[in-house]
Amino acid sequence: MAETMDKIIVIIGYLLAIFIPILGLIAGIVLYFVKKEDPFYQKHAKYIIIVAIVVWVLSAILIGMMG
Repeated sequence: MAETMDKIIVIIGYLLAIFIPILGLIAGIVLYFVKKEDPFYQKHAKYIIIVAIVVWVLSAILIGMMG
């Protein structure tokens, strides 16, 4: 059960990073600092932060090109 919950939390983090980058960034940072002892969370927290930043930058570029 705990392993399933870990996966769900990470999936939610990725979804937030893709669809609402600012919340994804916050979720990644929270996971990174709250779950320091767990390498599973550490690895995915870094990736969630990276995805959120990339999506945010791409969104800004696309919005800038349209306006």
